[in-house]
Amino acid sequence: MASLSSKFTLALLFTSFAAIGLTGIAANWLVFEKFSQLAMEQAFESYQSDVAAYIARYGSWEQAVQVEKFDQFQRHRQTLAGNNPGRTPSSIPDAVNSDDLKVPPPLMIEAGRPSLRFVLLDPQGVVLMGADTYPAGETAPSLLAQGKPITFNDQIVALAIPVGKPNLSDIDKGYLAAINVALGYALIAAATLALLLGVFFSRRLGQPLRALTAAIRSMRAGNIQQEVKVKSYDEIGKLLKTFNDMSKDLATAYEDLEKSNATIREQAEHLQQISIRDELTQLYNRRHFDEQAEIIFAHAKRHNHPVVFMIGDIDHFKQINDRFSHATGDEVLRKVAGIFQSNTRKNDLVARYGGEEFVIAFPETPLEQAVNLCERLREFISNHTWHEINPDLKVTMSMGLNSDLNLDNFEQMLAAADDKLYEAKNAGRNRVCY
Repeated sequence: MASLSSKFTLALLFTSFAAIGLTGIAANWLVFEKFSQLAMEQAFESYQSDVAAYIARYGSWEQAVQVEKFDQFQRHRQTLAGNNPGRTPSSIPDAVNSDDLKVPPPLMIEAGRPSLRFVLLDPQGVVLMGADTYPAGETAPSLLAQGKPITFNDQIVALAIPVGKPNLSDIDKGYLAAINVALGYALIAAATLALLLGVFFSRRLGQPLRALTAAIRSMRAGNIQQEVKVKSYDEIGKLLKTFNDMSKDLATAYEDLEKSNATIREQAEHLQQISIRDELTQLYNRRHFDEQAEIIFAHAKRHNHPVVFMIGDIDHFKQINDRFSHATGDEVLRKVAGIFQSNTRKNDLVARYGGEEFVIAFPETPLEQAVNLCERLREFISNHTWHEINPDLKVTMSMGLNSDLNLDNFEQMLAAADDKLYEAKNAGRNRVCY
């Protein structure tokens, strides 16, 4: 597909060549018409001189035609003019016996060349010579307005109307050919200049458009902020400036949109965390634990991989609330949650299950390893610096574990672990049963 600059170049060249061609044709026609006009004027001048000399020699047209035919008189004068180069027809004397009888032919008129024909009228409109168009002696007053006057002794003796077009002499044709050659070279030079200017201006026009195209492609690739250098204030310059403003606005809008999306993502993550986290301890809540525990159980059951569920309960938690206040109880819950988060593995699922109950799912973990992990948690809770909260505060936890994959679901495993928790409570608390 042709580029815009190529189309512009072709359009400019077509227009230029068409204008140059029309100019050449018009110039050639005007030069030819000018030569024809000059030849016409020269022919009339020669004819006028012949008629005036004809009448002057014989006294009047009527007397002259009785003695000598006009065309014979013309040929005689042209013969005399041909024997005297360097003179004009008007210098031929009216008297035939004059010593100055020999004069040259008219300028630009070749001797023997067919001359322009004229219809000759007297001042009353009577045809003296009809040039094979009007019979002699016919009255044609309507032609008087078209005739060119021929004077003798400051009086109009006849009127001449040219018929046809004059023939150019070889000299005229030579001049005309030389002018046409010069015009041809001028047209070639003009066409070459038009070609060079067309290429130059098309490239100059195409440069900002190519820069604009590159900027648009960069925007499409994700680089929203683009700026094209504006070098003019024409339509192309206005287009580039509008593009720069649009790019700036789009970049600002895109940045605002990114900020808005980031805020939305943060809010969505926050809402998600709220929906799956316990507000007080920031551990997972019961609903999220149940969803994930079902997946963990199904995976372990399908692949026969070990999994252990633990449920733990803070010993005498009601008494802590009653004796030290609910605020102290909330602080105890937060501290226990922190101990769980700090001393469990990344893949372990830890949650507050309700009240003072906590649960942990140990995927890919044998029972013995899970027991050791829970013993460590129990010791961390028992040995924590609870006196920093209250000098008389003591906190322990009882835990029950189950790893029986023969059960139907994780709820049954958790219920079996809860039975072990009650065994730990009944055995004196602050212990792990499995």
